[in-house]
Amino acid sequence: MPDQDTLASATLLAHQMDRFTRRMEAGIHQRAEPVDVDRVGPLGGMALLALHEIEPAPIQSLVAMMRRDKSQMTRLIQMLERKGYVERHACATDGRVSLMRLSDKGRDFVGAMQAIMADVIGDLLKPLDPQEREQLTQMLQKI
Repeated sequence: MPDQDTLASATLLAHQMDRFTRRMEAGIHQRAEPVDVDRVGPLGGMALLALHEIEPAPIQSLVAMMRRDKSQMTRLIQMLERKGYVERHACATDGRVSLMRLSDKGRDFVGAMQAIMADVIGDLLKPLDPQEREQLTQMLQKI
């Protein structure tokens, strides 16, 4: 059982992370509205950003990465495919498997979202000096 100081520290950290995440999410949502012309929404945007990290990938990889239900992710990918953000291709080594990758439209969307996220996070981190920003980046890379 954690001692009182450890519990208090963890509670404070959880509160601060929740606060930071909500501020980040609100800033991204506000600035992303003009970019999200096809209304892929927050979950669609997260899926495109995740796919960008691992493409080409089968849907199972995206399900594991996003920790979502496979049927939910299948519907989401189908919607993103219909809107032209995702393409499916047969796996060269296993014809039963479809690999997903971003289309050019999907890459443009991801690039725009990454720029928005950088701006929002830059605004949130303004109180930190460059050394503190570097320390935060290094700490986040560990987890």
